[in-house]
Amino acid sequence: MKFSFLFLVALATGFAVAQTSQAQTCEPTPERHAHALHGEVMGKHTYLTSVGDKIFWLESSKYGWDMRLRDKDKMDLSQITPPFNGPNPREIYGWHFRNAANTGKNTGDVNAPQHLRLFQFSPSLSGTGGFRPSTGLVELDPNAGRGVFTIRDFGLTDLEPGQKARMNYLKFHVCLTWPKTEEDIIEEANAQSPLFLDEEKETMYGCGLDHKKYELSAWIMPRMIGGDMDGDDAHDDIAPIIRKSDGKRGIAICRAGTWLSVMGYGEHAKKQLKSFEDQPVFEGYYSLAQYLNKMEAWEMRQDANTGNDLLILSQIEKSEVTIEWDGDKFIRYLAWHLVEP
Repeated sequence: MKFSFLFLVALATGFAVAQTSQAQTCEPTPERHAHALHGEVMGKHTYLTSVGDKIFWLESSKYGWDMRLRDKDKMDLSQITPPFNGPNPREIYGWHFRNAANTGKNTGDVNAPQHLRLFQFSPSLSGTGGFRPSTGLVELDPNAGRGVFTIRDFGLTDLEPGQKARMNYLKFHVCLTWPKTEEDIIEEANAQSPLFLDEEKETMYGCGLDHKKYELSAWIMPRMIGGDMDGDDAHDDIAPIIRKSDGKRGIAICRAGTWLSVMGYGEHAKKQLKSFEDQPVFEGYYSLAQYLNKMEAWEMRQDANTGNDLLILSQIEKSEVTIEWDGDKFIRYLAWHLVEP
């Protein structure tokens, strides 16, 4: 019991997790990445979902589910989680929540983890033959990944006295954190800078952006975003620009490093934004050019129907404009709005 307690205290100390009975948050820190997921599983089904280059698993077992975090070769990276003898936090079993006689709730006579499960995972196990635990005290590796598995709700069966209860329904929330590499930290710091890199300038000006007429300007952050807007499996780069003559904002889209589209000027500026149903929107958003002066954020978002990436311009919690490729040109429309201008 001493072994498990020391591990859990040490593991919990490093988490950027705030939990209440109502909600749990999972936020990155300057030193660690964070990824949150939640889901449900029932019966004897297996639950799995991708977490970057890893796969989170809940594998059906005799009394409930076994939690695993596997790499692409199905190596279980979470097998370093102690204790190695006795109930493990990664075992999500029904009898953990029943007393020894299986006549009611576990009031402490069954030594098993309950709703909060803390675990550890190590990417260094990838490509190895597996983990061989020692018999001594296992120290927490500061470079390891850490996980918080919270059971939100569950159902049990086999509740007759003398049997071992089985979990047949599980609702859960998971927070995974792992250290940022030096390269990650440098890349994040670079992404927060308004200064365009030489290679970014080369990409946009080399794509045809007239450097005499337009200038790359980070009037919105991040200063560059990208994706595949036209579905050709080639990367497209998008950058905010200003027109040198009057400082007017615009957007430059470079498709596959070859084809340039400049939006927010000329004929594009005169066209009124329309709603998705192609109806004129309420008076106030006259053009894309005017919306660029109002927008507060932008991002790429995948279209569930086409698989292409969409450029989303937004006033936070107020409105969104979508720019998408229709196979021949970029089209734009006001996706939604919640307030009067």
